[in-house]
Amino acid sequence: MDILITITSFIALISLIVGIHELGHFLTARYFNIHVIKFKIGFGKELYSYEGKNECKYSLGILPLGGYVQMLGENVIPEDKQNLGLINKKTYLDATLNERAAVTVAGPAANFLLAIFIYFLISLIGTTHLGSYVGEVKQGSLAEEANIGFRDKIMSIDETRLDTFNEINISLSNRIGDTGSINIGFIKEGSNFISYSTVNIKNWLSASDQSSPAQSFGIEPLIPPVIGGLLEDGPAFKAGLQAGDVIRSVNNKPINSWLGLSRVLSNTPDEIISIKVLRESDVFTYSFKTDSFEQNGINKGRIGIFASNDLNQWPIEIVVKKKENLFNAFLSGFTETYKFTNLIFMSIGKMISGSVSADNIGGPIQISVLAGSAAKAGLISFLSMIAILSINLGLINLFPIPVLDGGQLVMIAIEKVKGSPVSQNFLEHSIRIGILLIASLMIFAFVNDIVRLI
Repeated sequence: MDILITITSFIALISLIVGIHELGHFLTARYFNIHVIKFKIGFGKELYSYEGKNECKYSLGILPLGGYVQMLGENVIPEDKQNLGLINKKTYLDATLNERAAVTVAGPAANFLLAIFIYFLISLIGTTHLGSYVGEVKQGSLAEEANIGFRDKIMSIDETRLDTFNEINISLSNRIGDTGSINIGFIKEGSNFISYSTVNIKNWLSASDQSSPAQSFGIEPLIPPVIGGLLEDGPAFKAGLQAGDVIRSVNNKPINSWLGLSRVLSNTPDEIISIKVLRESDVFTYSFKTDSFEQNGINKGRIGIFASNDLNQWPIEIVVKKKENLFNAFLSGFTETYKFTNLIFMSIGKMISGSVSADNIGGPIQISVLAGSAAKAGLISFLSMIAILSINLGLINLFPIPVLDGGQLVMIAIEKVKGSPVSQNFLEHSIRIGILLIASLMIFAFVNDIVRLI
């Protein structure tokens, strides 16, 4: 079932962002009356196609990894128009340089507009986020050096105000590969004042795992001891505990995080324990015997429960609910798109400069895994994934590499400056180089995907 979700999510995600990209090219070409011969989503053998009234063929390819819009004059020389019955049709070469530039930039622009719309929609629907509270501080970490402790609330990083734990990760992502200092503002548990601390970094995470900057910094989110699920044959289920229960104490020891609960239970294998839980507004106490399992030669206790990932079940004081009105949601669409565009742009720049490892580049396998995880996490997570990948596609296509939209814009600019098209020989060599670069990047990304699986 998980594999089916992953495959379906990947196909839906790629088809949408590629389809929107090509639709941008298509609609702009039609606006300037440039005749489009073919509009295709996917590569390889055609699964479905039909001829439109406008003498354009629409088709779906078997491999959902790209697409293209073929305009008259791109791969069909003008002299062939009569043979094709298109004598009165406007070709791509007949269009002005400004019209051709508009058609070219419309693809990436459509991807950015898709991201803006998605973030607008997310803000309008409303979301619940994990708060910026600290659940654990790793010994010897930068967080410990900054004097951050359990249940402290991170308020700012480098003077950027934060509300959610995800924003901590985003802010720290901006510092990957940097040398200098990170400034942290936080409120200590039980305090009403913001404390500030500075830690020094040098080529931070440039050659390390960059999947969770907050974790690498030394902090884990505060996960409350809320039961999300129970094993049907486990001690907790048999005793009567239920999903949604908040565990308040074990053997009269106060419990205030899932990590703390795990540690207490781990130290009580095959023992009778007393657990106090909060269920809605009532408090219940249960006594039962724990199970045990062996880990690294040591017996540890467990009761057959899972942490809740439903933030609506969590205590309201450690979650952040966001929902905007129409105007603010519209602004949020632009600000969120700009924030992630800037983050991706900076990351690409750091990879090119070598301050960040290129091992972080992911290919279709990595995208499919992320898409499947996002789909299982819910609609909002899946929409966010679509927005981020749409921004990625838009940015990458603006790179000045032949065969990409950015490369075509460069050719158009050269033609405008010199007053005549670039030579056919130069164009052919540029395309070969572009194909080689893109193929190399795809192979490298695919190898990275395989390495992650091993």
